[in-house]
Amino acid sequence: MSSNRRPLRLPSRAVHGHNEEKRLWNKTRTKADADFYTLGYAGRSVTELIALLESVEVRSLIDIRYNPVSMYKPELSKTNLQKAATSCGFQYLHMRHWGVPRDIRAKAIETGDRQVIWEWYDTAIVQSLFGRNLHTFLNVAEHPVALMCVEADPSECHRHRLFVALEERGLRGFDL
Repeated sequence: MSSNRRPLRLPSRAVHGHNEEKRLWNKTRTKADADFYTLGYAGRSVTELIALLESVEVRSLIDIRYNPVSMYKPELSKTNLQKAATSCGFQYLHMRHWGVPRDIRAKAIETGDRQVIWEWYDTAIVQSLFGRNLHTFLNVAEHPVALMCVEADPSECHRHRLFVALEERGLRGFDL
């Protein structure tokens, strides 16, 4: 890495910054009007996550992490999270192909810029899965759904690309 590039920190802001970005992201949206939800689990326990999903009557939790493993919170790794979600009556789906592969994240880290992720994601995922096949999203799970990934700040996570694509197609979302 050249000396003029700064490393990409994932996430890049302190908790306060995440909360402010989330507030700004949701400024023109409401939970009550949402057709779908997104959320990041960073800073949350599995109990908090489940309570949040219950509070908005989500039916399905769609895990959009490429590798659904949490080193710091094993209860949020795929098997444990799936057990917790299904025991509370949620449908749990892992949609690996909606995630960001390690090599794409590595390119973002190398350049110090998330733009490489967004460009890849818009082409490889949004255009191919949502551009031509919105029915996949609409029919894969019981609605309302919550798309879940790691980052607390939706603008630092690939889920915001799906969020925008769904809103462009007439659906309304809210980041929890």
